[in-house]
Amino acid sequence: MPKGAWTTELPHVLWSHRTTHKIATCETPFTLTYGSEAVAPEEMNLPSLRVQTYNPKDNHRKLLEQLDMVESRRDAALERIISEKVKVAASYNKKVRSLPLEEGDTVLKCDFQKRNEHGKLAATWEGPFLIGKKTVPSTFRLATMEGIPVSKTWNDMHLRRYYSDAV
Repeated sequence: MPKGAWTTELPHVLWSHRTTHKIATCETPFTLTYGSEAVAPEEMNLPSLRVQTYNPKDNHRKLLEQLDMVESRRDAALERIISEKVKVAASYNKKVRSLPLEEGDTVLKCDFQKRNEHGKLAATWEGPFLIGKKTVPSTFRLATMEGIPVSKTWNDMHLRRYYSDAV
């Protein structure tokens, strides 16, 4: 292929991508969009059984039936994607052991504002802070290392245990 001629191949690449079955959904993107299987352009030139037995009236009726079923196919594909994500998360997290935070632990808190102001390379964790009081499950009131309370409560997903070198 000559240099810069990729634009002539792009429609063929897109067609093959849209008509290839995906592992996550067990469907093609074309089927999930239009509700029916695609006929390849090469299949129109070759006398295949599907092209030879084509009947416009029967085809229209079948297309309408498939359009009624497209929502259920999309729902089934979504369920397969969700179950696949659950399996991947379980596999990824099977060796993760969470250590619950308790009163008196030292933690770092996530500072989203600093990242927004100073860019993506800014430090997002600040501290250390002491966990002062547990208000509701997984929500804590923090205090500085000097014991001065921090005004708002923090969820444990925005806290990270801090291990100091000094023992």
